[in-house]
Amino acid sequence: MSEGLNDGVQIILNRMKDHPEEFFGDSDKWKWIFKETLREVLTEPEKAAIHTAMKEVRRTEITVLAAATVLRTNEEQEQSKTAARGFAQAPVKKSGSAVSWK
Repeated sequence: MSEGLNDGVQIILNRMKDHPEEFFGDSDKWKWIFKETLREVLTEPEKAAIHTAMKEVRRTEITVLAAATVLRTNEEQEQSKTAARGFAQAPVKKSGSAVSWK
């Protein structure tokens, strides 16, 4: 544990580093660390450490959300192409002809 930081604060910082997804969005799991009653007993270095770690969590969250959005868009485009190809290959009945499915 880092000297000068409360052991609990160090645990939180380690968790932010190893499992940032637990801190994404408005997750309830760690919401208690932002309560005023906790913040009023933290030292300035502890507050700064949590702030810095949260900044990295948010930056990671941006990357994860951006990648998920691109992946989802790519999958949707591929599904549209596949559906369009399938429709384009469907037999078309011409007047007076018989259509058979193979």
